[in-house]
Amino acid sequence: MNKNQYFEDLEDIINDSIYIGSTTADLQKEIETNMWRISISNNLFNQITTDDFNEFIYKVIENRKDQIKNSNSNLGMYFYLWFDFMASQLRFNLISDINKKLPFSCEIQILNDPKEIIDEFLRSPFHNGLPIEGYSDDSRDKEYILKIYKIHFRKD
Repeated sequence: MNKNQYFEDLEDIINDSIYIGSTTADLQKEIETNMWRISISNNLFNQITTDDFNEFIYKVIENRKDQIKNSNSNLGMYFYLWFDFMASQLRFNLISDINKKLPFSCEIQILNDPKEIIDEFLRSPFHNGLPIEGYSDDSRDKEYILKIYKIHFRKD
C-alpha cells in the first residue's frame, strides 16, 4: 500500500455520520459512536508527512462542521484530537457542548494546532505495537499530561 491508497482508505472516516446527543446522559453513546482511531504501518510512516495528515484532519473537521450545522439539534459539539501512545493511534472524537469537560481522567493540555499531535503520532517508534518486554522512557514518575487539539463547533 502506498500513501495515496492509505488516504483513499481513510475517505470513509471523512464522510462518516456523527451522533449528536440531547442531554449529558448521552455522553457515553457520543464517545462510543463518534470516536475514530487511525493506525499506520511502519512501512508507510516514512512516506506520510504531518501536512498530509493535517489536510486529512481539515477535511474531517469541515465535514463535521457541516453535519452539525445541518442537524436538527440545537447543540454545538467539541471536536478533539489526541495521540494514544499506548495504542500508537491518532484518535479524534466529538461530544455535545452541553458536556463542559472532555472525558479524560488525566490532566490535559489544549493545543491550538493539531500538527504537534500529528508529529508525535508519526514519530512514534511503536507503529507495530509495544514490545513484549515493555517500554520505559527512563523518566521519573510524574503526572501524565495528554495533549489535545480541541475546537468548539457552535450551532449558529
